[in-house]
Amino acid sequence: MTADGTRPLDDRERRLARNETLFRSINEEIETVAFRLGSDDEHVYEFLCECANLDCDLRLALSLDDYEHVRANPVWFAVATGHALPEIEAIVERRATHDVVEKRGEAAELVRGLDPRNP
Repeated sequence: MTADGTRPLDDRERRLARNETLFRSINEEIETVAFRLGSDDEHVYEFLCECANLDCDLRLALSLDDYEHVRANPVWFAVATGHALPEIEAIVERRATHDVVEKRGEAAELVRGLDPRNP
């Protein structure tokens, strides 16, 4: 067990957490393009589901405010309803179009270190 009471990540769980950071980095690019277009914060964009499944192609309709709400916490991800993985994350918010999940334990430390906004 780790200091926070969670068990260490196995190779599969580490790979799943890295997959989620890949989708998050693509969503960062979507947000950048939206800002360049001069969109207001209420306009809705199609962001990728940030789940661990590399084959997932679901889109989440989010405003820039919604996306920034998730990104305000480096261990939160926006995933389609039902796409959470309880072995590495917990649902912290349920929204009409998606869930917000929070990584725990080693998965949280891993994604925090891979966050493109991490100084």
